[in-house]
Amino acid sequence: MTAVDLGRIGVWGHLDTLTIGQARDYARRAEALGYGALWVPETVGREPFTLLALLAGDDSRLALGTSIVNIWGRDAQATRMAAMTLAEATSGRFVLGLGVSHPHLAAKLRGHVFERPLTRMREYLAAYRAAIYRGPPDDGLEPPILVAALRERMTDLAATDADGAFPYLVTPERVAWMRERLDAAAGDHRPILAVTLPVALDGADAARAYLKPYLRTPTYRASWELQGFAPDDWEAPGSDRLVS
Repeated sequence: MTAVDLGRIGVWGHLDTLTIGQARDYARRAEALGYGALWVPETVGREPFTLLALLAGDDSRLALGTSIVNIWGRDAQATRMAAMTLAEATSGRFVLGLGVSHPHLAAKLRGHVFERPLTRMREYLAAYRAAIYRGPPDDGLEPPILVAALRERMTDLAATDADGAFPYLVTPERVAWMRERLDAAAGDHRPILAVTLPVALDGADAARAYLKPYLRTPTYRASWELQGFAPDDWEAPGSDRLVS
């Protein structure tokens, strides 16, 4: 694994509404403001590996990561090839974030059968490690892998089979729990914990609008329940307690 300097604070953003020129300006601005990393998701807009390749400036120190790419979107061989290409293009500044996504995105959007997500992620990670890559010598530029994790067993897998976890929509208390869980599962090394904590600067209405598509997802509902929330909290438009 390449040691990537993520800094203390990064920026995570949907850049699909920006032109490529504007996205490049965004990345340069993020670095100028002192952010250590820029993370981009995968939805139904730009392909994230391609986008990050277009944002990778030769003189930049900004780490670039996927948060996250959907394992249903490409096989492990294709992902390994893309990740190694980006690791080379960024001189080791790339971080690969992987996730199982959600049933409606895997099944309805992509036509897959969403089942046994923990097993599928374990198998995917093993296939990724075993994938053949015959590009230029990697010179040790093996990008770290972070797994989108919310619950116990996926967090353990992130510690044992990957290089860390990338939780989302979690409370500070849950972050502390995850840090302890990762360290306990890892044993002799300290996994990376890169946390996305959305902040709405325009108040509760903006926060509710942001959370709206997540309120109906079984994955986040199960995660919120483990964090002490109840069905009343994720009933649209979301409770004050959940939004805050």
